[in-house]
Amino acid sequence: MGVEAPIPISVKLGDFNGLFRKIVTAAEHPHLSIPETEAGRSRKQYHRLINRSLMAVSGMSALGWLDLFRTVCFKVVWTSILFPN
Repeated sequence: MGVEAPIPISVKLGDFNGLFRKIVTAAEHPHLSIPETEAGRSRKQYHRLINRSLMAVSGMSALGWLDLFRTVCFKVVWTSILFPN
């Protein structure tokens, strides 16, 4: 579920290097010890769906503008070729 077991410490064995490394890792990545809930998971999926939908809409809009620009440029070029001043 994402929650790690408590860190075992053995003072007799002098296992302080591993302990220090685990503390530093936990301090550098505090989000790893927070469990993910069902509500958080569904909220993340919802936000991902919204973001992907917005990206798709903006991509289609960009393609529409590009197509309009291409059509106008094509028409201007062919008009100037067919009907020179």
